[in-house]
Amino acid sequence: MMRAGSSSTRRFAAWAIVPWVLLLLAALGCLQYQQHAEYVYLLAAMMVIVVSGGCILRQAWARPTMRALALLLALWALLTGVLMLRQWGDFETARQQAMAQPQLGQVALWLIARARRTWLVALALKAIAIPLLLWLAWVLGTPAARAQFRHRR
Repeated sequence: MMRAGSSSTRRFAAWAIVPWVLLLLAALGCLQYQQHAEYVYLLAAMMVIVVSGGCILRQAWARPTMRALALLLALWALLTGVLMLRQWGDFETARQQAMAQPQLGQVALWLIARARRTWLVALALKAIAIPLLLWLAWVLGTPAARAQFRHRR
């Protein structure tokens, strides 16, 4: 039974949506990394799951850890986005080479176009993720968010 005015009620917090998204993406990543035996990425994805879970449960230890993780992920997205941008003209080069070899046919052109679309979607997701992760790191440092986390007894 809860008392009136009890501080144990949880208010809606917009920042809490981001750890849920990170949790879901990390779980998907775990499945992929395990299948391809990328164990360093698998371990990193598992750590994201643990920190996201702690943040969702509003454990005090998870707040500074999530802030650091959000900054690290934003930096990673920026770095990999820049590396991806360096490949901007590679799809056009590949398309021209495929057209110069008629034996490759339309399948090669279709594969190149599909790879380019996938690349553009990944780049767009990175562009969205960077400010979102930076915002999460900032908002978790505010006193209002800090007050929503509880210490273990």
